[in-house]
Amino acid sequence: MPNHLFFDLDHTLWDFEANAEETLKELYELYQVQFLAPVCSLEFIRIYSKINHDLWKLYRNHQITKAKLRVKRFEDTFKTMGVESKYIPKDIGEKYVEICPTKTKLISGAREVLEYLQEDYQLHIITNGFEESQNKKLKHADLGRYFKTVTISEHVGKQKPHPLVFETALKNAQSNLNHGTYIGDNLDADIKGAINAGWKAFWLTKDINGYTNPDCEVIKDLRDLKKFF
Repeated sequence: MPNHLFFDLDHTLWDFEANAEETLKELYELYQVQFLAPVCSLEFIRIYSKINHDLWKLYRNHQITKAKLRVKRFEDTFKTMGVESKYIPKDIGEKYVEICPTKTKLISGAREVLEYLQEDYQLHIITNGFEESQNKKLKHADLGRYFKTVTISEHVGKQKPHPLVFETALKNAQSNLNHGTYIGDNLDADIKGAINAGWKAFWLTKDINGYTNPDCEVIKDLRDLKKFF
């Protein structure tokens, strides 16, 4: 059995959806979005989430920069709602980055399973997120104490699913193995990325969409990891 376990952060341990939604509701009120566009807060969140998701795909494929992603996701959201450029709040993207990483909601079972695993394993993070945001999340959610190393794709120069990200994580962990064990939620970036790097993968999902692979274990709840470790 491995003595190193590697985790994704967003959507796997840190509840990105819940924390982002809470932040966006605050921004909706702070910037009085209802007076800029005839949409409710839930519609504002829905539009933003779709645009942000699509832009992150472009970022992972090196088709847009970090700076462009952070500006464009709100610009495109307001434009989709019919707001003219001159009325779009210029600092809303910065405010989002300031607030969201301080949120503390975790995926169900996250702390319980980390407490359990740290007794026998060295735990590590591999994330595609941005350094300043991810470090804030780990600090404010009191997750940093569980992990020996944090490998951020921004430092590597490649995004998951690129094998170099996983190779770098092994080096950072000072593991003498040529493969690791990874737990994540994203089929392409986490699971296929890990498998293509020669790793064992645990896919946290409630919908496998027909995907099966002998090197992939499907878990519906983080606490299911206790059955394997």
